Amino acid sequence: MHLFLSPHFDDAVLSCGSLIRQLVENNEAVAVRTVMGRKIGSMSIPTTPIIERLHARWGIAADARIEEDEQAVKSLGADPQRMTVWPDCIYRTSRQGAPLYPTEESLFGEIHPEDEAARLIPTIVLPAQEVIHVLYAPLGVGQHVDHLIVRDWALELKKQNPALAVKFYEEYPYSETGSAVDRALEYYKEREIRLEMETVTLNEAQVEAKIQAIAHYRSQISTFWENDEAMRQAVRQFLLRAGGTTPVERCWRAAAGR
Repeated sequence: MHLFLSPHFDDAVLSCGSLIRQLVENNEAVAVRTVMGRKIGSMSIPTTPIIERLHARWGIAADARIEEDEQAVKSLGADPQRMTVWPDCIYRTSRQGAPLYPTEESLFGEIHPEDEAARLIPTIVLPAQEVIHVLYAPLGVGQHVDHLIVRDWALELKKQNPALAVKFYEEYPYSETGSAVDRALEYYKEREIRLEMETVTLNEAQVEAKIQAIAHYRSQISTFWENDEAMRQAVRQFLLRAGGTTPVERCWRAAAGR
């Protein structure tokens, strides 16, 4: 199985939607597992500027994002899965109930020292019955704290099982800024973790499949684009910019033994 670890409902599809479709077309089993996938309907939600702003922008109940994700992932032919312990970082609090990430600025960069998700998620072992052919995780582009936590989990899984094939995907649309990719790669260089870039050449049907999948995230379109047409153009332009005259998606494979 090809297992994509997605911090939130949309990250894997935004970043690797065409690759996912290509794998499915090649008769590979593919699952997209959202790590921060807890329902928040039964939670006591803190009142913060970031939550108020995002909920107003989305225009839907937060848990409706689960349905959006299921539709998007299924449209690519993959299996949508979610972990149910941790919610998105904007909802996480300290043991005293204080919000850990109350502003947009706090979502990027330093992981809060009281964030239990950062301490516990990297200790999780994948179920023994799951035969993982390749594990995909976020590279850390953009420095969103949830992406960094999932990145660290993948690195720990690789450390515990050196034979595991691990590939880190460049998070779109953060990856539109080339310096953001370079900054993400510095983390690995500083730790002497060798990565090898891989490009996946895409055909028109796979590009269109990704665009159609992204369109299922109705609540998220306005976060990154003015409308659907702007999204379509931006996705196509980025895939071509990465590959020149041929659309591609890029991953970084962790070298054997690391």
